[in-house]
Amino acid sequence: MEISGLHPPSLDHVYPVREDSLLLATSAHVRPGERVAEVGCGSGLASLAAARSGAQVVATDLNPYALAGLREESLRLGLSVLCVRTDLLSGLRSFHAILFNPPYLPTPPGERDADPWDALALDGGPDGQQTLWRFLASAPSHLLPGGRVYLLWARIRGQVPAESLPSTLGREGWNARNVGSRSLPAEELEVLELVRD
Repeated sequence: MEISGLHPPSLDHVYPVREDSLLLATSAHVRPGERVAEVGCGSGLASLAAARSGAQVVATDLNPYALAGLREESLRLGLSVLCVRTDLLSGLRSFHAILFNPPYLPTPPGERDADPWDALALDGGPDGQQTLWRFLASAPSHLLPGGRVYLLWARIRGQVPAESLPSTLGREGWNARNVGSRSLPAEELEVLELVRD
């Protein structure tokens, strides 16, 4: 998707546009008229880009500050984005494409951020994948036939995962293909396009 000219403002208590947000927004492929959901939208860059490309967009988050900021920015830009406060996709219909940049930082018990909104955006649980697996368990019931998921995945340097995520996804019935990547000093970022077998 094209993101030029989209600059969601930085707001208190809202995950700002960073390298992971940019990679997801530029790597996802949506077409005009498609129903698209951005889960855990934060600043909403991907939602704005999808709406500008002609998709029907629903943005979800548990953070009311994120949803209020995205609603205001979409109105300012004359874009239609339905903002829904819900956990992941709970209570929503099906979509052609679902975009998700989950919290992926490994966070041992007792080390959660004191700010609940920062913790919501960053805390991936002890292994960094707690929210990811909750999402993947529910996503198939929210995909239209032929639908796809665009998932941001991070490998933290120095952390040795038990197994690669694409291998695990294959056993769970997903076909995964890399559609974008970026190397940073502390992490490797990838966007995977997932479709069901």
